[in-house]
Amino acid sequence: MKKIILITTMLVLALTTSAQTDVKLTINHFLGSSDFAFNSDAQNDMGDDFKLQRMEYYISEISITHDGGMVTNAFDVYTLQRANKRDTILLGNFNITSVEAINFSIGVDPGVNNGNPAQWDASHALSPKNPSMHWGWASGYRFVAMEGKSGVNFAQDFQIHALGNKNFFNQTIATGAETISGALVIALNADYTKAVSQIGMASGLIEHSENNEAAACLRNFQTKVFTSLSGEASTASVQNLELVDAFAVLPVPSAGEVDVVVEDTRFLQGSMIVTDITGREIYKSQVNSSNKLTIETKGMYFITLYGDGIKSTKKLIIE
Repeated sequence: MKKIILITTMLVLALTTSAQTDVKLTINHFLGSSDFAFNSDAQNDMGDDFKLQRMEYYISEISITHDGGMVTNAFDVYTLQRANKRDTILLGNFNITSVEAINFSIGVDPGVNNGNPAQWDASHALSPKNPSMHWGWASGYRFVAMEGKSGVNFAQDFQIHALGNKNFFNQTIATGAETISGALVIALNADYTKAVSQIGMASGLIEHSENNEAAACLRNFQTKVFTSLSGEASTASVQNLELVDAFAVLPVPSAGEVDVVVEDTRFLQGSMIVTDITGREIYKSQVNSSNKLTIETKGMYFITLYGDGIKSTKKLIIE
């Protein structure tokens, strides 16, 4: 009997072990339809010409949807992507047969972002780099670092160093995986002309922050940059992304006269809608940098700003 139990246990372990498969991720880097190369001529959707001389970004919080909707997390995997290199990253050894989607974020998750980079081994993606990918303990890592030349005859400098926990966005791309040397390899295409979609660079641009063009760049990374090999885009591209701290409401609470001050320029020329606690719309207007409202009836209200694929909501109390 003991021999039978031992043999059965060994068979179960063997079957379990055989079901484990290495799962890997690789990114194919492009500028439009051309393979990525530094100092290659490129153009964004505003017709602004540019050349890239630096293109780096972090990917983290990776998970895999597979085998009928199961989700497996690739815990503690951080990868620093450099567009001039095509690396294949081991996500882990998992019990996965059929990949259906990959979920990931650009940047470093808030729980790790504000830590000391010196704590990591030199070979780790989060260890100190040259050029630096770390902005400082208060702000954390550069999620994306883009640098190059733009404008007529490429005479202008442009830099986007995008950071900030509020810009740490998740995205999901429906994709399968190819079996290569016994491993499941998930391949995505990344087009970096789309990272600067609707970002003006004709006169040059220097933006090192978590706002303005830096925030727009990270939004583009979430919704436009990545596709599957079959062309499937991020599901986030059809959603309104909820942002925090995009505007201020003064004073709080209010006696009826309200100032709405927009702090995120992506909302300018968008729409502002005020609803009461029942969801009834009581006011609508175009968003300007400073907006004045008068609400005479006491109660609770919600102010929502809408931009291109983004929204932000704050509660307002009228006393």
